[in-house]
Amino acid sequence: MTVRTALDRLAHPILVDRIVYATITVMSVLIIHDGWQNLRLIDVVGVMVGPVLAMFMAHVFSAVMAQHVEVGRMLSRKEWGGIVQLQAPFLLLCVPPLAVVSVLYALGVSLTGGIRVTLWLGTASLGYWEFVAGRRAGLSVGAWSPWWLQAS
Repeated sequence: MTVRTALDRLAHPILVDRIVYATITVMSVLIIHDGWQNLRLIDVVGVMVGPVLAMFMAHVFSAVMAQHVEVGRMLSRKEWGGIVQLQAPFLLLCVPPLAVVSVLYALGVSLTGGIRVTLWLGTASLGYWEFVAGRRAGLSVGAWSPWWLQAS
């Protein structure tokens, strides 16, 4: 599989929605959390995984409620499993920031430094998805680029 094929596979609207949503949520938690210097790596893992796990559970809950309304009966075990299976890939969205922080920590970078790098990479990810969305919408660079790229 080429990189282009892999990126095209990622660019499905619902998946992009989830990637952007999770990125913004995890970045917000990382920015707001106070006391990084007092945390251990396992604590940072909890801070990153917690919001993604909560979002996964919220998506499963809301999908189950919507399905109950749609079918008008209790869901079967198979239907529950299908909903969980459909939402499960969302849990993988905490892997990239965890990998960045863990690898940098293993290389001797402080947790605070690793979190800063993770925030910069998250910002770059959001910029990438902004670029993909703008290109797919047929916008020219000037129409979708941030103000600081438009300045001449």
